[in-house]
Amino acid sequence: QAPKGTKDVLPSESYKWQEVEEKVKKVYVVGGATNYASWIKNHKLVDDLKDADIVLFTGGEDVDPSLYNCENHPTTWSNIKRDQEELEIFKKIKHNQLALGICRGSQFLCVANGGILIQDCFGHCLASTHPITDGNRHVEITSTHHQMQYPYLLDRNDYNVLFWASNRLSYYYKGNNIRREPPEEPEVVYYHVDGNPQCLAIQGHPEIMRKESPIINILNDLIDKCLEDVR
Repeated sequence: QAPKGTKDVLPSESYKWQEVEEKVKKVYVVGGATNYASWIKNHKLVDDLKDADIVLFTGGEDVDPSLYNCENHPTTWSNIKRDQEELEIFKKIKHNQLALGICRGSQFLCVANGGILIQDCFGHCLASTHPITDGNRHVEITSTHHQMQYPYLLDRNDYNVLFWASNRLSYYYKGNNIRREPPEEPEVVYYHVDGNPQCLAIQGHPEIMRKESPIINILNDLIDKCLEDVR
C-alpha cells in the first residue's frame, strides 16, 4: 500500500525500477478522442473497457457543478449528459485498472473522488507552457484551463498533490464552497480514495507537447508506478 498523507510521496515507495519489465499498456479512451493517449509510451488502444490497463478521461466542457453540490458560476459551461455517462464508466473501473484524466478529465476525477472545482481562475489559459514543481524538480507543462481541481476538502489521506504551479498564476479563485485559496495550484494529483480506483489527474496537455519534453518522461514514470501498485 502506498504511503499516504504527504505531497512528496509517489504512488509506491517500494518501487524497484530494475525489477519491472516494459509491458504494453492497454488504454481505453473514454469518448474516443485517441489523440489524448499519444504521449503514453508503449501503449495500445483497446475498444473494450474490460481489456484496459488505463481508462483515460479527456478534455472538453466543464464538469457540471451539480455533481459536486455547487451552483453554476457565470463562466461555467458544462454538459451534464456527458458527465452522467462518464460517471457510469468510472463506476465500472476495476481496482486493477488506473483511471487517468487529462485537463477536463483531471477535474472530472477530482469530482468523482468527492472533491470540488474552482470554477474560474486567472492565468492558466495560456498559449504556451508554465513551470510546475514537485518541490525539487521544475519542469514545463501546457496550461489551457479556466477551472481547477480543489481536492482540499477531502481527507488528507485520500490524495497527494504531486506537482503544482511553481509560481501562483491566479489572483482569484471563484466558486461555491471555496473556503480559502488553494495552498498551491494543483497540476498533477494522485487520488486513492477507498472504494474507488486509483486515479492520476493531470491538469496539463501532454498530448500536445514534444515527446522529448522532460514532463513526458516524468508522467510516464508516474503511470508505470501507479500500474505497478494496482497489479
